Amino acid sequence: MKKLQLVLALSVGFAVLSTLAFVNNLVAIVHWWQAFSAAGGDTSAIPAHAAGFIGWLDWTAVDYSAVTTFIPFLGAIFLVRSAWRMLRKRPMTADDFPFFRGSDQFNIALGLFGTLWGIIVIGYFKLDTVQMADLMQCLHTALFSTLMAVVWVFLLDRPLIRPYFVRLLKESQLETIERDDLVGAVEQLVTRLMSASAAFDARQQAYEAAFEKRQKEYEVAFANRQADEVAATLQRQEKADKVFAARLAEQGEAFAKAQAEMATRLAAYEKAFDARQKEYVEFFKREIAELEKRAAASEAKLAAVVSALKG
Repeated sequence: MKKLQLVLALSVGFAVLSTLAFVNNLVAIVHWWQAFSAAGGDTSAIPAHAAGFIGWLDWTAVDYSAVTTFIPFLGAIFLVRSAWRMLRKRPMTADDFPFFRGSDQFNIALGLFGTLWGIIVIGYFKLDTVQMADLMQCLHTALFSTLMAVVWVFLLDRPLIRPYFVRLLKESQLETIERDDLVGAVEQLVTRLMSASAAFDARQQAYEAAFEKRQKEYEVAFANRQADEVAATLQRQEKADKVFAARLAEQGEAFAKAQAEMATRLAAYEKAFDARQKEYVEFFKREIAELEKRAAASEAKLAAVVSALKG
């Protein structure tokens, strides 16, 4: 939404500027033709450059057919219209979006019109007063109109404006297909599907024939190789059984050896445990006897203290 609003704002700004330039160009043309008619075609009495009503835009009034300013003015109007319709969620076709059908041919025709008009105007000058500046003024009308048409169509419209606006239309999910185009597309699709179906049937038949032939070859080869493969499989099985038996014997020997070592270590651990347990028993006996001896001495002292207290 923000992108569309920004595009609409830029389009409106461009439309306002191009409208002012176009109207200023028209005013300059009116002033020039008034001076031209009053002078009767005498170039000495005609100003070299007619001014419009906006001084800072007089640099755009170089084309007295107004094509140079009309082309961007017309394009800006359609840019504003298209941006506004996208902002209002109105579906549109992407064929000639954001302009109209044949707009590029129309702009080229306008450029050609400006060229012809610039050449035609030369014939209305008084030939005895024509100067190089007058011819260059008419040449500006002829060349600037054509230049604007070429620049607009081939440098702005086709490579930049249309692709960007079509992408905005698709991103906004507002693209539609005209009914005539849809019918034609469906008919073309049906024709292509029929052709593809016929080609698929032919390829399917060829594939089935090749598959049957290949299957028969495989069956013959399988019958020839089956006996050899069975014998080879039996030989490999016998060899594998021998290897397995040998490895099983090796594993049994290793297991018996490990079991004997484990029994030896277990007997040693039991013997050490018994010795350590015997030492613990003797130690605790000595400690208990010492504690009993100390307890008897403490009782004797306690009895002596009690006797002294009684005496």
